[in-house]
Amino acid sequence: MAFVREAEAWNVDIDRHINRIIPPSPLHRLPPPISRFLGYRQHQKQDVGNVLGAFWSLLGAFCGLAVVAAVFNNTKIIQMHHPPALIASYKGASAILEYNAIRSPLGQPRNALLGHTLSAVIGVGITKLFRLRSDFEKIKWIAGAVSCGIASAAMLLTGTVHPPGGASAVLAATSPEITEMGWYFVGLIMLGVLLMLIVGLIINNIQRQFPIYWWTPLSLREAREKDIEIGPDGTGGLQERNEHLEETESEEKILQITISGSGVTLPDTLALSSEESELLERLRHRLAGDSLVSSRHSISSGSSASMTMVPSH
Repeated sequence: MAFVREAEAWNVDIDRHINRIIPPSPLHRLPPPISRFLGYRQHQKQDVGNVLGAFWSLLGAFCGLAVVAAVFNNTKIIQMHHPPALIASYKGASAILEYNAIRSPLGQPRNALLGHTLSAVIGVGITKLFRLRSDFEKIKWIAGAVSCGIASAAMLLTGTVHPPGGASAVLAATSPEITEMGWYFVGLIMLGVLLMLIVGLIINNIQRQFPIYWWTPLSLREAREKDIEIGPDGTGGLQERNEHLEETESEEKILQITISGSGVTLPDTLALSSEESELLERLRHRLAGDSLVSSRHSISSGSSASMTMVPSH
């Protein structure tokens, strides 16, 4: 049981190392028309209402899927591998994330591109291992389940969770035409995601904003300068840790009491008992050279009537 309790706190944080070498976003340096359609906004604002949101979502999903289908069905080198008219993992969840829930972390470029690609690589790799068996057709459903499970874990550990990626992993094992493609399927997945992202950059940035970020919502410049450690948490969000800043903040939070002849300075959060207040008052009188050192003043911890208390900042 002790091992299980310790495991609850385990975290794999690849961003702790990656974010230190990734350069900050250069979008603010580009001409406004270009930076706008790459998702940059000088001043952030709320998304449009759901009426306009529904319109742009409809238009984006139609245009995105139409562009992918047109490219796939009219490119000879792609048609040589006999792909489906539309790969199923593009039909539903990806279109919704890229053109509807555009502020969701699950639909940002890092998650969409890397989540799909990683899942496709895992799906094809697992499927090839299962195809070494002569009875693959009978057990390919196991290959699909294993692929989806491993892809789900890999996306969480790498901070690239993208739900449609699970479908890509399953299709690599269960769809005969995709299974026959082998590693070529990974390239098709990447091409399809890129096409959908390009359409999203155009459609979503007319009145909305997409993406909200390309790699992380936190500042990469601070990550480089202050060694901020940024990584995925268990809920699909992000958490920020900075050991250096935490040490600095802990030092700054040390409570200080200043005693001089003119008064006693106490921190705002410090409450004193009557005995402690009396001791501080005696010390103040000694510093002031007061002849009434032996006199005792009963000072409540919440009152400043008997001594001067100036909150420290």
